[in-house]
Amino acid sequence: MKSTRILAFPAIAAASLLALTGCFQLPPMGGGTTTETQAPAPSGDGGDTGSASVDLADTAWSGEDAAGNTMDLVLEGDGTVLLNDWNGQNWDEAGDTWEVAGDQITIFIGGIENIQSLTYTGTAQLETMELTGVDGNGDSGYDVTLTQG
Repeated sequence: MKSTRILAFPAIAAASLLALTGCFQLPPMGGGTTTETQAPAPSGDGGDTGSASVDLADTAWSGEDAAGNTMDLVLEGDGTVLLNDWNGQNWDEAGDTWEVAGDQITIFIGGIENIQSLTYTGTAQLETMELTGVDGNGDSGYDVTLTQG
């Protein structure tokens, strides 16, 4: 009987912890080795067209945004962005991140003088991505075409 009580306490504690972690969710760090993207529903249908896998982890990209910022970056598998070149400088901030939700990618680059940060968003895809850019002050005008490779 005593061994049953000894085993019951850890089992109840584990079940309680599992139940409590389901009560809240932390936002994902982003990235990952494989990201599932949800294809948009055809117009007029409104139904689910299935999903396609786009693996963006550890892919290299380059481009220049509409404000003239040039960049070479890597979307690392842990959800961080390795910024090898930002306007001719090695620029790598620990808080630079990327994530995909559905078929949308968000790339965040921080620590930029005067504008604080840049957030690029758009459709996640291989080869070329057309992204809309907004700075940390909420100003637009930073749209970018990123090319893989």
